[in-house]
Amino acid sequence: MEEKKRILFVDDDRSVLDGLRRMLYRMRRQWKMEFVTAASDALKVMAHTHYDVIVSDLRMPGMDGIELLEKVRKKYPDTIRFMLSGYAEQIAQGRAAKCVHQYISKPSSAEYLKKMVSRAVDLRGRLKSKDVTKIISSLRSLPVMPNVYQEVIDVLARPDCSSRQVGKIIARDIGMSSKILQVVNSAFYGRSSNIVEPIHAVVYLGLKTVEALILTQGIFSKLPDETADRFFVSALQEHCVRVGALASAICLSEEMTEEQAEVAAMAGILHEAGKMILITKFPDECERAIAISRRHQIPLYEAERDIIGVTHAELGGCLLDLWGLPNTIIESATFHHEPWFCGDNEFSIVSAVYAANVLDHQLCCGCGDGWFENINNEYLEQLGIADKWTKWKRIYLPIEISEPEYVG
Repeated sequence: MEEKKRILFVDDDRSVLDGLRRMLYRMRRQWKMEFVTAASDALKVMAHTHYDVIVSDLRMPGMDGIELLEKVRKKYPDTIRFMLSGYAEQIAQGRAAKCVHQYISKPSSAEYLKKMVSRAVDLRGRLKSKDVTKIISSLRSLPVMPNVYQEVIDVLARPDCSSRQVGKIIARDIGMSSKILQVVNSAFYGRSSNIVEPIHAVVYLGLKTVEALILTQGIFSKLPDETADRFFVSALQEHCVRVGALASAICLSEEMTEEQAEVAAMAGILHEAGKMILITKFPDECERAIAISRRHQIPLYEAERDIIGVTHAELGGCLLDLWGLPNTIIESATFHHEPWFCGDNEFSIVSAVYAANVLDHQLCCGCGDGWFENINNEYLEQLGIADKWTKWKRIYLPIEISEPEYVG
């Protein structure tokens, strides 16, 4: 019998906790739930009991929810951290960015809360499989994120963060500023004149896109030239940038918010992070998987699963989880080939990244990859968006794109 998941709820309003207890009564067979009214009490019970998930209110006397979840992040990094609050605007900016996996707005239905917590637990279970954990635990030699990135993240976490502040930090790093300027001046962003100042580049791209590019630059920056050439890393990086921009455009075309479009851009840029793990740690196996994928016309992730035991998508999701990124971005990396396993019954950011990835592979991408399958029409039909495919192609086609590089 599967062990129950332990969920800890924290709110200084006892009536709220009583409401949650009643709402989630039916989950008692799957979850072992505990309810406390103070952040200090939460830390006390966590000191001797492991919890899979903690769901905390934001505004509490003494230690607030963000301070609590930051302490949990440092002491119990395996615990999934949710913020349940009616102050979404305050949460979206500021300190919460580094310590909250997922936000749930008050009031919330029992079904929605159950869905969000269950998805997070299932995702963590998938990423913590024996094979993935073994590989991730050996990643000490993987190129680390640059110090400038951490400084940028710290600035982004401040309520008074500005593009000028972020741009000035980036300008201190030659490699990072050149990469940001290269991206912003690429034909994909439709610039008619050059941007030569990192501050202007940050303003143009948006803070979330810049954050994603810095993460990606941290992965690519220390790769030996021969490895970068062997696996066409430059082309792979350009592919990720295009997928991010297209996923964002698709979200806007489906009337999602500007904030969701920014998250989609970040998710698209980071969706192939796992490939860098394979290229760095398993170059020969990775090359073999590409060859088998092409020879037998099977998706690359299936060849990876056969040869290495895990896919680049699963590894990427696990890495982004370790970096503490939001669940939406982790899900986009993990399920960018198989979004139907994500559990969404409607169009989402994960759907947008999946569609953008398929489109770019079909219409442009030549990044030394394996055989690539067409869009899953059955999945689009299940979401009720099968008629959108042609529309999304029209978003992509006017973009000026370079000739793809093909690998023999």
